Amino acid sequence: MGKISNWFKNLKNKFKVVIIHPVTLEEKGGFNMSKMNIITTVVIYSVLLIAITTVLIFFTSLRELIPGYTDITLNRRVYNIESRADSLEAALRQNDLYIQNLKKILFDEDYDIAADNTLINIKKNKNTTETVGRQANVFYVPLNGMISSHFNSKTNHYGVDIVAKTDAVIKAAGDGTVVFADWTAEGGYVIAIQHDKNLISIYKHNASLLKHEGDTVKAGDGIAIIGNGGSTSTGTHLHFELWLNGIALNPEDFISFDVK
Repeated sequence: MGKISNWFKNLKNKFKVVIIHPVTLEEKGGFNMSKMNIITTVVIYSVLLIAITTVLIFFTSLRELIPGYTDITLNRRVYNIESRADSLEAALRQNDLYIQNLKKILFDEDYDIAADNTLINIKKNKNTTETVGRQANVFYVPLNGMISSHFNSKTNHYGVDIVAKTDAVIKAAGDGTVVFADWTAEGGYVIAIQHDKNLISIYKHNASLLKHEGDTVKAGDGIAIIGNGGSTSTGTHLHFELWLNGIALNPEDFISFDVK
């Protein structure tokens, strides 16, 4: 107990700290300090240093420099990524449905369209077409020749057949993007172009194609060579169709074909 008592007394003993010039040994100043003062000063500065460090870690971006510490913006970024992924997934579903329907139209099958998030089944044997109004010369004439068969929805003939000379070049009816260009058993080489306002033009029974899927075309660009391909063809001709929002239109209501 005596040693402990003496130790506490020594803590209170004051010492004089003198500042001396190293060359002249002249006393420049000094101050009195005890061991207790030193311990108290060290403790206070340590507490302040810990407090400042804690504030910097919790309330500034410095905490991101600590290994293993979670970035505060991580959750927000993850949420944004998930939202974009959901949007892309929905867009892909719509595109898949669009491509599936386009192929079904090309192969004369029943198809579905999505309108206002509601799936509606459209039958190919419908007897009505959407009325848009007669507008001649709205599109570029895809092929100059004689119309051998006219549009007739009652007989499921959803386009016009145009007879022309062998090796005649078929032109794009309007600006757009090629969304289908391939061989089909019934239509031979078929090419389809997506135009503005959900309008699609389809060209069947070609001998060969001059454009590929994904190509951008302008009205009047050569896209195919007339032919006699496919099981439903009865001779060298072009079968030309127009579809708007999944409804077959009579091409003669929009194009003035040259009858020869």
